[in-house]
Amino acid sequence: MLTSMTGYGSATYEGEEGSLRVVASSVNHRFLELQLRLPEGWQALEPRIRRKVQALCQRGRITVSVEYERPAQAAVVGINREKIAAYIAWLRQIKEDFSLAGEVDLHVLAAFPDVLHPASAAATPLTETLAERVEATVQCALRAMIEMRQAEGRELEHDMHKRLDILERCLNEIEADARSLTEHYRQKLLDRLDALKGTLSLDPTRLAQEVVFLASRADISEEIVRVRSHLQHYRSLLRAEEAVGKKLDFLLQEMNREVNTILSKAGELTICSAALQMKAEIEKLREQAQNVE
Repeated sequence: MLTSMTGYGSATYEGEEGSLRVVASSVNHRFLELQLRLPEGWQALEPRIRRKVQALCQRGRITVSVEYERPAQAAVVGINREKIAAYIAWLRQIKEDFSLAGEVDLHVLAAFPDVLHPASAAATPLTETLAERVEATVQCALRAMIEMRQAEGRELEHDMHKRLDILERCLNEIEADARSLTEHYRQKLLDRLDALKGTLSLDPTRLAQEVVFLASRADISEEIVRVRSHLQHYRSLLRAEEAVGKKLDFLLQEMNREVNTILSKAGELTICSAALQMKAEIEKLREQAQNVE
């Protein structure tokens, strides 16, 4: 079963330890690459999350983002001491310059901007219990992402089978037309000789030799056999359980090379037309294979 490298999943947790939201997403990449976005001070979680990703994914650029919000009852407020000191100094200077009565009032200070601010999540220590909650939530987000990758993989597989059917039909047409190539070249040579009638003598033995020579140069039977073998191998890979994206890409390169050889050897119009259609389908398959894990 094919798995796409494109996916998205998210999961949340609400409990005594606080609120967690994890988002996991993936895009195409030749290898497995992980990008982690963790709250400040939680870097100790990186190896544990990396192992979970490696257990589920073999290719793709995976991004895992973890957001944390402390419990409401544990919310604390930070104090911007530098700004408070500056505000007090300014107020006292105003009092002195204008001979005003009164002292600096707490209510006045609290009204100034940026004096108080919510404490960051980093102030919460990463306990083992909280780390386990994060791991479990990450696992859920990754599972959701994998499900999306598998669903897209099924769509890719379905479309690939349709394109493989087209390739096989074209190959069958080429094989059928290739059987008449010898007669095609014989008639082509006779037409040329007929145009030179009266200037050359026609030796039937030599004519037969030339026809055989031309037909052997244009023989595409080996290329047809190899393309058919590649198509069978491709279908078997679509049923495989492991990651096959790189193998599919390699097979398509080989198929494209064989079809190019067919085009260069066979000058017959119907064969060239079918071969060009095969090249178009192979290119579409290559675009899809780039997204397969």
